[in-house]
Amino acid sequence: MNILFKILLPAVCVANLATAQALVDYQFNDTNGGDVNDPTEVANSGSESDAAWNFGVGKVQNGNLNYGYTSSFKFNQVDLNSGTTANRKLQFADSLTTSDMTQYSFTVDFAKWDLRQFWDPNNVSDTNKGIQISLDGNGGSATLGFTTNAGGGFRAFSQGAGSTFTQVNGGAFTTQLNRFEALGGVLQINGDLSTGLWSAQAKDGEAGAEWQTLGNGTGLTTIASITLAARTPTAGSWGGSSSGAATDATVSGTAGDYLMIDSLDLTAVPEPSSYALLAGMLALASRVMVRRRQ
Repeated sequence: MNILFKILLPAVCVANLATAQALVDYQFNDTNGGDVNDPTEVANSGSESDAAWNFGVGKVQNGNLNYGYTSSFKFNQVDLNSGTTANRKLQFADSLTTSDMTQYSFTVDFAKWDLRQFWDPNNVSDTNKGIQISLDGNGGSATLGFTTNAGGGFRAFSQGAGSTFTQVNGGAFTTQLNRFEALGGVLQINGDLSTGLWSAQAKDGEAGAEWQTLGNGTGLTTIASITLAARTPTAGSWGGSSSGAATDATVSGTAGDYLMIDSLDLTAVPEPSSYALLAGMLALASRVMVRRRQ
């Protein structure tokens, strides 16, 4: 039996390596102050090591990527204009196709965010301020994000190719998501490049929290890039406009509005045939064990 397991173990490992593969894996456990477009400072440990960011993005701090104005680092491009701003794109050297993977899972884990606009004495945080993240391909994009909502609310949303804008309000989650969230949250897209189908979901940052279904779409048969962008209702709404503010969020030591990303992962999901192979190996081992005992 020991000999059989010595034969099967390498085969199981090879099967796992062949089917479960991280293409993009940013944990942001890098030097404080590093920019993602400098691979010597912020490393992608996934297999797509030749993927490159077009510009520097919010700074890495204590294992997180900062988007906005944390107390230590300032990414003021979120605040210069209204609309979708501060676009930062991770471009793959060659578009990912079914030759790279079929089924995939893309996960963005947020450590924390604060979009309350506490630096403003009026404490009025505009609607639709937050972040969106997109998988971009030849069939359009699959986009999801977290943003402020009307009436002091907060929401997760998705939109993209073959999909209409869909949102889930903060109260639907295990712990209601708010404009300040110390536990963060998770956004995820699951898809199949062979069919182009994709679906989006979100959950709060608590262990055991349930996924909330967002939208789904079609047409994404390749992935050429991953894009991060701020959603800015008015210029200065993140804290960059210090006029009339109680504190100036652009000064070190003073926080404005921000989101902190704990990790960014794009992983190829094992095919059902791979699971069948592993199940067959285990069944064979079991039959041999039974026969030896007889």
